[in-house]
Amino acid sequence: MTADGLSRRLVGGALLGALVAPGSLAAPGAAWSQETQIDEFRADQTTDRVHRSTVPVFINGQGPLRFAVDTAASASVVAGDLVERLGIAPAGELDMHTVIGLERVPAVRARTLSSGSLSVGEARMAVGTRPGLIGLDGLLGLDLLAEQRLIMRFRGQGRSSINRSRPDPDQFLGVVRPRVRFQPPQGGGAELMVVNALVRGQAVQAVVDTGAQVTLINPALAEAASARPFQSRAASSGNALVQSPTGRAALAQAMVVSAVHFDELVLDRLAVLMGDFHIFRLLGLENTPAMLMGVDVLGVFERVVIDLKRGEIIMDV
Repeated sequence: MTADGLSRRLVGGALLGALVAPGSLAAPGAAWSQETQIDEFRADQTTDRVHRSTVPVFINGQGPLRFAVDTAASASVVAGDLVERLGIAPAGELDMHTVIGLERVPAVRARTLSSGSLSVGEARMAVGTRPGLIGLDGLLGLDLLAEQRLIMRFRGQGRSSINRSRPDPDQFLGVVRPRVRFQPPQGGGAELMVVNALVRGQAVQAVVDTGAQVTLINPALAEAASARPFQSRAASSGNALVQSPTGRAALAQAMVVSAVHFDELVLDRLAVLMGDFHIFRLLGLENTPAMLMGVDVLGVFERVVIDLKRGEIIMDV
C-alpha cells in the first residue's frame, strides 16, 4: 500500500464516531478505562464497536471474558459487575489517571488470570464500570502484558492473541512489512510504549495506545505542525467531547495534521483531536509536541504485531 493510499483511508475514518472519543491513560501504579455500553458482544469477536483489539481472558478458571488489549494502561481493569460472580477478592484502592483527571478507584485481586501464553497468579486489577469499559469485561494493561507478543487483528476472521516473544521476518510472502521500533517498557509495565515520530519535520513523542479510539494531540504539537481545523458530519462545529470513565468530559478540537512519519510508516494526513489533556501534563509533555496514537492509525492494517520484549511493531496490510 502506498503512503497516499493509507492516508486517504485514515482521513476518511479517523473521526468516525469521535463526538465522544473515549480515552485515558495510567501512570505507574495507576489504572484507567474508557467509556460506553454492553451486552451485545461475543467472546470470539476480534474488535469491539470502537475497533479496539480484544482477546479472550479466563479469571479464576472462568471465561472466556472479553478484554481489550491496552498498551497505554499501566494497570489492568475488570468490570465491577463481574467481581462477585468470579470470586475476585477486594485489594484496596488505586489512583486512576484518565485523559481528563485523577480519581481513586477500588482494586481487586484474582487468584489466576490467563489469555494465550499469558498466565498470572494474584493479578491485581482496578474496578471499572460497563459504560466505562465500552461494554467489555475489562482491559489488559502493561502490568500484565510486559514482554509478551501481541497479535492484534482489526479485520477478518482471525482472533487477536497473546503469545511469547520471538523474531519476525522483515518480509511475508515477498511483501515488505512496515515496522516501528520503540524502547521496550521496563519494570513490569511501569513505563509506556513511546515511539519517535515526525510531523511536518517536527520531532514528536508518540505514546502507542491500543485502547484509544482516536489519536489525540496537545496544543504544542498543533502549533508546531501547523494543524488545520477539520470538520466532519459527526462534529460539524469542529469541536468534540473527550469523555472519561467517570462521565467527566473535556472539549477537544477536530484537526488535521500532515506529513506524519512513524519510522517506515508515512501518513500524508491524519485527523486528530486536540486539547490540553491531563494525560500530557501527567507525562510532563504539556509544552512538548506529543500525541497519543490510537487504533485509528493501527486499525488501518489488517494485523498489527507488537512485541513488547523486542521493542517492535510490525504491520500487515
